[in-house]
Amino acid sequence: MIQRIQTLYILLFCTILFIASSLPFASLNINNESLYFLYPTGWESTSSLDGLKVYPFYSGYLVAVSFGILMLVNYKKRPKQLRYGMFSYFFVLLTIVYMLFEVSNTLEILLKNNSNLKYNIKYLYSTYLLISSLPVIFLANRAIKKDQKLVSSLDRLR
Repeated sequence: MIQRIQTLYILLFCTILFIASSLPFASLNINNESLYFLYPTGWESTSSLDGLKVYPFYSGYLVAVSFGILMLVNYKKRPKQLRYGMFSYFFVLLTIVYMLFEVSNTLEILLKNNSNLKYNIKYLYSTYLLISSLPVIFLANRAIKKDQKLVSSLDRLR
């Protein structure tokens, strides 16, 4: 199990997602005075958050990590590993899209009342960690496919 490269990719994927789940996704600076941070648990700020309600999207991280762990546990069943890898890839993409949508939705709510607000969105390390987890899980799936192809070719030789 450990000697296969996809195991290292899957462990790296789970580690990246675990670290990304504890860091903020984006920061929003409005008129250079109020600072908002988007965490996986919702918006946090130094001032009051009037009208900013967000549902926690921690579940996207948890589902992707759980599929990664299922990939590690089912190391003898390569088709299941591939399916779990595709599901984790899908949930990471879904999490990224949801967080980007949440930032734009928050800007829409804040700018609805005042159209002359100056704002600055800064995407933080968690964004880049999520995006960097996608090639890692892709490489894991690619290595699993390569193993499956090797095993099937050996079965043909028997």
